[in-house]
Amino acid sequence: MPWVKEEDCIKCKICVNVCPVENAIYLKEDGYPYINNNICTRCGLCMEKCPRNAIRPNFENPALRGFGRGRGGGRMGGGFGKNRIW
Repeated sequence: MPWVKEEDCIKCKICVNVCPVENAIYLKEDGYPYINNNICTRCGLCMEKCPRNAIRPNFENPALRGFGRGRGGGRMGGGFGKNRIW
């Protein structure tokens, strides 16, 4: 889920213009873009086209630190991925 790092954003609106999903990115009253993660498809075009690299992946969002799964993935013991030995 991408987010906008406002201190790097220059309000150029490129992200709004390249987004293929209508209203997934819109401008707030202060002119900064806002990404509606409820309808964003995570295609990455906004991150790719941003001239200031102001659209960042969610794992870099300081507002979300302390939330999520972290290193342990929320599980005790071994993983459940493809390398698991049964």
